Amino acid sequence: MEENNNTTTNGRQWDGNDHPTERNGHQLMDFYNPETNTLDIRSNGLYPSGVLSNLCSNGFRFEGMVCGSMEGFLQSLKQQDRDKQRQICSMKGGNARKRSVTSWQTDQVVWWRGQAFDRQGEEYQQLLRRAYKAMFEQNERFRVALMSTRGVTLTHSTGERNPYKTIITEQELCGILTEMREDYDKQPKVQPRMKRVFVDMDNVLVDFQSGIDQQSEETLREYEGHPDDIPGIFSKMKPVEGAIEAMHELQKHYDLYILSTAPWGNPSAWADKVRWVTEHLDDVFHKRMVITHRKDLCQGDYLIDDRGKHGMAKESHPLAVLDEHREIAIAQSKLLCKCRVAGPLRAIRRHRLRIIRLFLEHASKRKALFVVYEMAREDRALRACSEDAD
Repeated sequence: MEENNNTTTNGRQWDGNDHPTERNGHQLMDFYNPETNTLDIRSNGLYPSGVLSNLCSNGFRFEGMVCGSMEGFLQSLKQQDRDKQRQICSMKGGNARKRSVTSWQTDQVVWWRGQAFDRQGEEYQQLLRRAYKAMFEQNERFRVALMSTRGVTLTHSTGERNPYKTIITEQELCGILTEMREDYDKQPKVQPRMKRVFVDMDNVLVDFQSGIDQQSEETLREYEGHPDDIPGIFSKMKPVEGAIEAMHELQKHYDLYILSTAPWGNPSAWADKVRWVTEHLDDVFHKRMVITHRKDLCQGDYLIDDRGKHGMAKESHPLAVLDEHREIAIAQSKLLCKCRVAGPLRAIRRHRLRIIRLFLEHASKRKALFVVYEMAREDRALRACSEDAD
């Protein structure tokens, strides 16, 4: 039987995984009313009520400021001093609430990054909407919790209703959340694109040595030191063992393209590479081939290559080296060249592990060293593969 990880309260099932029923030793309460089909947003409420509370630690960034919670942002608006505002804004909900002050109520002026806002004005309402939208877009936990309340009326019974006494009223809070929920459902749903993987040819798909082995001694003497300039050599090369099967498997999961370089002094090499792909992998790479000496100008997520050249800058990151023993070793930046590509696209770690595993599975007898590069990597240094394996 398939395991059901959804949360149920008062007979209603909420989207998402199982959630805690207590916090800090206190039992969380069910604030969903099936008779009125309403959900009361409370910090001590069962999912999704508690997650929608401003006190929940739903971190996000807003207009250059780190917000540890929505409560942190809201309480920081009461501070004209920018250093104090930054400090409070970064706090979790409970700590931020302890820093609440009432001095702003006198003239009904609040502050954000040095700008004064009339608490009762429309500009302030727009500021609130922008902040909640930022949290909705950046914080998946909050977004999933809010969208799980489709069709349910949101309330906040413990909230102050007088706008002259609170930074946000029950009506304002529930109105903003309901508006975001409805707007999200109106957006056209775009299917997520497949990750794009570029695959080099020589010594990744093509056994370069097999082409050399077919040449006469006279030809090898003539082109000693630069065998890749031998006319027609690329058309004679054999596929690397397991590479064809690996490409057919990768095609199920990724948007594949050939990304190769041909010798500048061997014009036939360009045509020979196209012929090779047409003969061996036309079903995968038909009209999906890029031949260039500047691989760094191509936009993609991953590059599988046997060396770091042709536009790969020193400051970008390889993902992992697959050696002849099929072991995965994290590459240190000081040891290997790294790939940098225009148009940065963040990658998900589980995808790179899938690529590595598929190559291990379908090219287990391969001798040549090759590298899986993550293209245009922006985030922090690589972590151990063991952290990503699951």
